Parts: sequence; C-alpha cells; structure tokens
Amino acid sequence: MTNSTPPPPQRTARIPFWRDIRVLGVIAQIAFLIVVLSALGWVAGNVGDNLSTLGESQFLCRDGSSSVRCAFDFLRLDAQFAISESLIPYDPSDSYGRALLVGALNTIKVAALGIVLATVLGTVTGIARLSSNWLIRNVARWYVDLIRNTPLLLQLFFLFFGVILLFPPIREAVQPFGLPIFLSQRGINLPGIAVMPSFTTWLLFLGGGLALAGLVWWWLGRRERQTERNSNRPVWSLLAFLAVAAVGWFVASAVAADNQGFLVADGTGIQSIDELAAATRAELGLDDLGELDAAVAAGIVSAEQVDAATLSVCAVADTPIEPNIAATLRRAGIPYTVERVDDLAAAVAGYSGGDCDGLAAERAALSAELAAGSVTGTILPLPETPLRLDVPRIEGLNFVGGLRLSPNFAAILIGLTIYTGAFIAEIVRAGIQSVAKGQSEAARALGLSEGQRLRLVVLPQALRVIIPPLTSQYLNLTKNSSLAIAVGYPDLWSTAYTTLNQSGRVIQIFFLAMGTYLFFSLTISFFLNWYNRRVALVER
Repeated sequence: MTNSTPPPPQRTARIPFWRDIRVLGVIAQIAFLIVVLSALGWVAGNVGDNLSTLGESQFLCRDGSSSVRCAFDFLRLDAQFAISESLIPYDPSDSYGRALLVGALNTIKVAALGIVLATVLGTVTGIARLSSNWLIRNVARWYVDLIRNTPLLLQLFFLFFGVILLFPPIREAVQPFGLPIFLSQRGINLPGIAVMPSFTTWLLFLGGGLALAGLVWWWLGRRERQTERNSNRPVWSLLAFLAVAAVGWFVASAVAADNQGFLVADGTGIQSIDELAAATRAELGLDDLGELDAAVAAGIVSAEQVDAATLSVCAVADTPIEPNIAATLRRAGIPYTVERVDDLAAAVAGYSGGDCDGLAAERAALSAELAAGSVTGTILPLPETPLRLDVPRIEGLNFVGGLRLSPNFAAILIGLTIYTGAFIAEIVRAGIQSVAKGQSEAARALGLSEGQRLRLVVLPQALRVIIPPLTSQYLNLTKNSSLAIAVGYPDLWSTAYTTLNQSGRVIQIFFLAMGTYLFFSLTISFFLNWYNRRVALVER
C-alpha cells in the first residue's frame, strides 16, 4: 500500500539582497533622493556664495538699510531706459516694475497672435499635405521639411536682416497686388479698424443679436426634435444675428450723426461734404474724383493742380476724429492731408493761423469755439459709423493711420508663425490620418463634399489626437518668443536682461523671468487640457 501523504514543502533559499528587486528599488530611490538633495544643496550653496560676493547691494531697502525683505524693492526705482514698443504708456522715468510689465505684455502680444496665425497656417498646410493635387501636396511637404530642419534663430536672422531690412524706403514702399498694404524699411503698414464713439450703442444691439440668435437656435432645435427634420439652425441663427446687427448699425449711425463736425471758412458757401466734393471736382475739371489718378497719369490734371485742390485738415492725433474725417474724405474722393496735432487748442491755433483749410473735432467743441469767437466758419456735418476702416497713407517722411508692424515685431511674429506652423501641420496631418478610412468612405457615400467631410466628420474625430501635441507647440511658441532679443524686439526677456544690467539684481530678475514664463505655460496648458477634455470621446 502506497503512502499518499504529500511531502513537506522544501524550504526555499533566501534571495540575496543585491538580487532582490524590491530591495534594489528602495536603494535606487534612496540614491536618487540623495543625488537630488545634493544637487539642491550645491545650487543653494552656490547661490549663497554668489550673493556673498555680490554683497548687501542685492537687498538694499529704500531707507538705505539691507534686508532680505527688500529683495524686490528695486522694482520701484526709475528704469532710465527706453522701450521702443509698448501696449501701455511708458516713459524712461517709469519704474523697473513697469518696464518688466511692458515686456510681459509684448510677449503676450507676440504669443497670442503667433498661436492664432500658426494654427491657421498649420491646419491649412496639414490638410494640403494630404491633397490629391501633386503640386499642392509637395509644396506643403517641402515647406514642412525645410522649416522643421533649420534652426529658428537662423530663420529669424534671415527674415530680419535678409528680407525686412532690405525693403525699399518709404517713398518706394511696395504695395502687394495694389492693396493698401505697404512694405518698407519702417516695417509693414496694414489697414486697421478704428472704433468710433457710436460703437457703444451698436454693442448693445450686438448683445441683443446674440440673445436672439440663441433663442432661434433653441426654438429650431426643439422643433427638430419634434418633427425629426433638419431646419438649418446655423443659417437662421446667423441671419437673426446679422439682421439685428444691421439695424443697430444704422440706428447707431443716426444717433451719432451730430457728434462730430468739420469746420470750414464762411466764404466758401459749402454746407456739406457732398458740396465740398462738388467744389473739388469743379476746381480740377473732373466729373468723377475717382478718375483723379488716371487723369494725372494721362496729363489731363497736373500735379500742381492736385496740390492746389488738396484739402488740409487739422485734427487731434490718436482720436476717433482723425480716422473718421480721413475715411469720409477718402470715400468722397477728395484729395487731403491731415495735420496731426496734440490737442484741440493746437488744432484751433493751426486753423486760425491758416495752416489748414478745415478743422475736424467734436461738434460741441467746435460750437464752443465759435461762441467764444476764437474761430469763424461753418460746421459741416461729419457722418459717423460705429467702425471705420483706417487705411495707412504716406504723409511727409512717414506713414500715418492704419496698423504698423515694426521690423522687429514683424520678424519675430512671422518667424514664429512659419516655424511653429510647420510642426502643427504634421500634427494635423497625423490627426487626420488617425481617423479610420471607413469614416471618410461613409461621408462620401452620404454625398458630403470634401469640405463637409473634413469639417463634419474627420476633423472633429481627429481633435482628440491633435490637441495634446498641439499644446506642446503652443508652449514652444511662447517660450521661443524669448528669441525676440535677437531681432531687437522688447519682449519680456529683452527688458528683463536690460533691467538686470541696469540694476545688478541677477537672482531676482531670473526668478521673475522664470516665474512669468512658468505662469504663461501653465495658463496655456490649463485651457488646452480643459478643451481636450471637452473633445475627448466619452466611453461607456
């Protein structure tokens, strides 16, 4: 009879600690912690030694004493250096803190515009990379391969020194395709939008239009659920908004009809802008002032006649009056020049002294000057709309009106846009290709156009793949804006570096600069992560 009792378990040999993966893991973590703490200790000691070398000047208080609490008191001292571009008023007598704020705002401007433009360029290029057209597909591929494989700093130098600074002088500025866009050594001048005082009234109608569009969207959606038929909600909602906006435009223009005026001499007998245009036509012997350039080119009207008929206008610079009178005269075809002055008193003095033929200002101000007897003349009604197109023009040795991109700003903005756009193009291409081909085949089977296929089927599904790497590119663009110092644009790092040299506060400046860039990065990451959660697929 066999013994069925199982044999007792044999005692396993104990694993040596140098072969135990659990022990090795703990040892590795302890070693890593020691290395990190040693590195931090070395950095802290190095900073302490450097601060000792620099002396107590790093922590001077305003009363002359020295304390760590006063490490950032230098931000209240006068900066004593100029900044070429600023979104807010700045003077060299302002503080270091305001100078750093100006640099931070300039960085935000470059980063915000660069993100928008690079996204548009990258999306279009990414779609073009998958085009069935051989030329479009390969041009997009060559652009991506070239830009991604050359250093950004080299591209910035090429744009700034090899392109923008080689533009012609102002008098020979290039106008691409005859558009009101001027390329010169002073930078790039573009048309801009001037906001008039009546915009506030129009803004109320825009709010009402949005509310009505939302109501139409809700009501049509409810009807779709009841009837199970498409009702073109986007189209009707947009039409509702545009209708209210159009009504508001005319109402705001009518309400503001008497806000501004144009003062001309009594002896002219002119009572309106139309009569002023008629007098100019009669003086030049033309039936249509729109034919003035052609008449000058054909020799029918001489340059001397044009100079004699040109209307000189006095207006306060950087106020809504200037773009409004310019747009009104330009629309009427009247040749004009604007004498830009600092305040109304200077404009009145220029008009009274005969320096200009007319004075553009608020109608109430003109009436007050007439009542005071400081000027004489007739006030012509100056029409006003909520928005005016402000077109750049050459006056003297510079451009006035419109938007101006300095050579430095244009170089960093275009460079960052082109460089980051190439990386975004590859992200968009990969995102589109990640969508199953069956989705596109189903869209074509339903009769959708290529545009509808991309907009309604492919891109919404590709977003979940596009957004995460797109966040990294936005962060890279923001941090790469620190290269603006290479082309002379006063961004955050440029002003911080100048402040460092002026004040000698090395540690504090680096702390502020790194903290600001960290804040920018975390803000962008927060919003992109929030949006990524919104577009992510919800699985059961």
